[in-house]
Amino acid sequence: MTYLLKDVCLHDNDDGRSPMLSALVVNKATREPSDQFSTLARTEPFTRPADWTWQDEQQQVFAHHH
Repeated sequence: MTYLLKDVCLHDNDDGRSPMLSALVVNKATREPSDQFSTLARTEPFTRPADWTWQDEQQQVFAHHH
């Protein structure tokens, strides 16, 4: 699943600047994304800052696709 979500994040987003669509994919029990999501967000080309949260990314997805 990790590779599929990475592909979704990279779709039309080669430079990593657009919000990561996989921020919408959360675990039913925890209501949070997997640890792999945060790891991906901090690697190239995404490189989100240290104070970044997945909730911020999720809000950016909603705003971007509104």
